[in-house]
Amino acid sequence: MTESGSRRRGAALEHAILDEAWRLLNQLGYSKLTMDDVAQAAKTNKNAIYRRWPQKCYLIQAVIGRQAPLEGEISDQGSLKEDLKALFKILNPIFEIIKPDDLRGVISDMFSYTTYFDLFNFVNQDNDIRKTMEAIITRANQRGEISLSTDTISEKALNLPFLLMINEILLYGRLNEDSSEDIIDHILLPIYEVDK
Repeated sequence: MTESGSRRRGAALEHAILDEAWRLLNQLGYSKLTMDDVAQAAKTNKNAIYRRWPQKCYLIQAVIGRQAPLEGEISDQGSLKEDLKALFKILNPIFEIIKPDDLRGVISDMFSYTTYFDLFNFVNQDNDIRKTMEAIITRANQRGEISLSTDTISEKALNLPFLLMINEILLYGRLNEDSSEDIIDHILLPIYEVDK
């Protein structure tokens, strides 16, 4: 109940839950944060939270998405290498607002609550990084940098950047510039430029 005694619903309740979850995440950290804490702080019951987010990791994923929404597609940076560098910076707003251990905890929990099929479907198809990679490959092909196109590139090569990003985040809690450049120079460019 709110202080006036009226019951919040819909968007007002969701905003209150997300606001309190964000405050508590910063105060307690992901591992110590509980759904009880959020319900109490938002002056609602746990069922109202669980109806929207069935696990803590999904609630915090929504909080992160609200605090640091990802830009959609990256603009043309002039070369394949620069496009890939921009891609690897697309998650920087998230790294700036959340501690590495908290981000690792969220991702680890998401993996544990997701079926392998759904997980690999998301990694392999249903994500913005994959869509951005398609645009990057198309631009590089049109510039004549690579012979690959979205029609000829393998699914594995399209999905590889996202898999490597997830690996770095799970290991280190973020992507750093040195590891991103190493991945681009020594893994991705050799694959994409193979038939140049």
